[in-house]
Amino acid sequence: MTDDEQPAVAGPVIDLEQLISMANQIGDFYAPYPPERAREGMRNHLRTNWDPRMRNALLEHIDTGGDGLDTRVIDAVQLLREKAADKSGYYGPPQA
Repeated sequence: MTDDEQPAVAGPVIDLEQLISMANQIGDFYAPYPPERAREGMRNHLRTNWDPRMRNALLEHIDTGGDGLDTRVIDAVQLLREKAADKSGYYGPPQA
């Protein structure tokens, strides 16, 4: 998390089980897309719409095994670790 993304409130923002469910729903939405577009679309959605604490909780859950997460979601969430994911703002639609 960068200095400009400090949360207004400390601590967990949402229950982990709900995060898993929400992440899998995003994965279901992008399931019909080609794999690369789906991963980028999921990453874009998480990066632009989720609180940094939610993203961090999801990444920590993946680090401990990712139980309950679809493998497509795990692959997409891993993209948040890339340096380009540090940028804030809208990334636009998934690229072909």
